[in-house]
Amino acid sequence: MAWGRDNGREEVKGLLAALERQATEASRLADRAQRDMGDDRFSSFLDFRRKVEEIRALFVLTEERLQGVDESRLSDLRAEFERMDLLLTRMLVRAMRNYFSGMRQDQVLPIGARELFEPELRSIDQTRARLLGPRYADRVAPDVLDDLDATAELIRKTIARAPSLPDFSDSPSPPKPTRRLRTLGRPIRN
Repeated sequence: MAWGRDNGREEVKGLLAALERQATEASRLADRAQRDMGDDRFSSFLDFRRKVEEIRALFVLTEERLQGVDESRLSDLRAEFERMDLLLTRMLVRAMRNYFSGMRQDQVLPIGARELFEPELRSIDQTRARLLGPRYADRVAPDVLDDLDATAELIRKTIARAPSLPDFSDSPSPPKPTRRLRTLGRPIRN
């Protein structure tokens, strides 16, 4: 059994190191997305968003591994995980705020921008709820919550002026105009 716990400890250490590497990559992608926005290119924002999703998945996996191992042997790694979680959350929130605050009001947004940015708003709401939870409530700096609120407001403004994707679904279309009955009975003249 001692072997399994040491293995779990090493696995958590590896996951924490992977989180640091992913955070460095996310920071680089955030800078690139900010730079490309000036040229009305949004594909680098998608790259940044994918990297953030990878980081979130690693956080969930790391948290799961921390719960599966004896608490007394991992208290130092749990403290490191929580510290890293707060730091990365702060970094990601600032990157998002910088991105959306750098967007011009007259900037042309691509079709589907609404669907592109709506998940970010949900993510910000989830992050806010997590930071206000019992684990982090007393350790979160007020400026992080202010950044979250400001970012959410910037995203809402962007969504309000963003075009959405066209609806090609099978939803019922408006009824076709009907022909008047009196024109149906006329004879056809050659």
